[in-house]
Amino acid sequence: MKILIPTCRRPQELAGMMSAIHATTDDSAVIVSGLPASAAINRNYCLTMVAVGEVAIMIDDDVDGFYPGWIDDLLAAMRDESVVMASARLLRSDGSFGPTCSRCLDESPDEIEITSNGVCVLPTAAIGFRNRGFTFDEHFLGSGWEDNDWCQQYLAADPSAKFIQSNRCRLVHRNEMKHQHGENWRHNQAYFFQKWHGRKAAKCPSVNLL
Repeated sequence: MKILIPTCRRPQELAGMMSAIHATTDDSAVIVSGLPASAAINRNYCLTMVAVGEVAIMIDDDVDGFYPGWIDDLLAAMRDESVVMASARLLRSDGSFGPTCSRCLDESPDEIEITSNGVCVLPTAAIGFRNRGFTFDEHFLGSGWEDNDWCQQYLAADPSAKFIQSNRCRLVHRNEMKHQHGENWRHNQAYFFQKWHGRKAAKCPSVNLL
């Protein structure tokens, strides 16, 4: 299993995270991008290591709480070939449920199918995904909205594609939101809405991802 960590940090800065992953997985290849560039560029670097049709895992560099069996829990739903993405249930450090695009805070069943609201589907901080050859749009600056765009690409190509919120796999997400505020956020939001809805973000309702 390939575990991708797109990050602008140097690999040696993630030594603790990688040790935790290796301690809880068997025969997994951990790929760290480590480029001083945007999230989209770092994500695309990682994607070059994954064959089209392959199932892989992508996790942010601010995720922890790994435990034996977390990969099996995360990928359980992807035995269904129509499932293109499954998100871990993201927790805050106190164990409470963290932000989720769908606002789905149900603790059961083990897997919940999530539909797009036209803006986002799943948070991509810790996901299993089926590589269908889509890349991240590098017009997005810093971080933020590039993952929304990536999910929309899946749906535009196949409206029947399934996205799953997993309650089996629960990981902690510190949600550091690097390079995601201010001008980057405004640019990315406007670019997303112009690309997918043909209008500026200012004319759209505000988006609350909680």
